[in-house]
Amino acid sequence: MKKWTANLLLVLLSGILSGCASFQGNQLKRISDYPSVRQKKTLRATMVFKGKLNGKSWTQNDARNQAYLEQRCLNRLESCGMFSSVSGDLKTADLQLHVGLVNEKETSTTRQTLSALTLFLVPYTSSDTFQMLAILKEPATGKEKKIWLTQSVNHRQQLFLFPFAPFKSSDSEIEKCIDRLLENLCMEIHRTRMVR
Repeated sequence: MKKWTANLLLVLLSGILSGCASFQGNQLKRISDYPSVRQKKTLRATMVFKGKLNGKSWTQNDARNQAYLEQRCLNRLESCGMFSSVSGDLKTADLQLHVGLVNEKETSTTRQTLSALTLFLVPYTSSDTFQMLAILKEPATGKEKKIWLTQSVNHRQQLFLFPFAPFKSSDSEIEKCIDRLLENLCMEIHRTRMVR
């Protein structure tokens, strides 16, 4: 009976001490200030989202994610202060931005099970890599520029990560990742010199 109780306490303790924490891949820098623009233009922006799991199409949440990400993109473009108006519905606009975002999730059920069986002594890792291709067009001049950006989030579950769990949750780190992509998108739009 004592051995069974000790084993149960060990399992409970390892569950308490184990945790899952997520960390930015640090491909892109955080942007806090945007350049000022003398002549603000109107911008029509649209977004397409696609999810992949271990290299295969994973469309289960694509529609919901696309609606959420498109709104977040519009908000970020509007808040950067470089445009007079930003919308997905403008009939005519000085600039048109088409954004494609792919989330490539890499995970392994086998490694996750092995980690759980060893009470998280063997760490389990997975990742979300977000690849963005944005095409910026200026209809009046016919100019077109492509912008490629990548940012990732690495997820780790192992013993003793519990103290990080409340501050480094998967959802919050993915939101930070998306924000960092969109901040850098604004800067890259400015670098095209179509906005000055």
